[in-house]
Amino acid sequence: MKKTILTMGLIASIFLSGCGYKEGESTATQKSYLYFTGNTHDTTISVDNGKQFSVQVGKNNQYSIKPGKHLVEVYRNNALIIKRKIFISDSIAKEIEVQ
Repeated sequence: MKKTILTMGLIASIFLSGCGYKEGESTATQKSYLYFTGNTHDTTISVDNGKQFSVQVGKNNQYSIKPGKHLVEVYRNNALIIKRKIFISDSIAKEIEVQ
């Protein structure tokens, strides 16, 4: 009888010791980046049909974006010159060349 109670207590303590214990690592917020090269003079950019904004050219001028699928549209003098669907992975910088 003592052996059974001891065995049951041991099994219960092993089972219950795992409950509520969380192990793992936290990761930083997922971010990716777009940058533009070429002739960005008089251009505005729209991502996912959002508000248009102007950009600076070059890899040192990166714009933060969530990883995933996006629609990038480039306008010059209010005329659409580039419409591109892209997929961008986490922590990646994607170049969009404007001609």
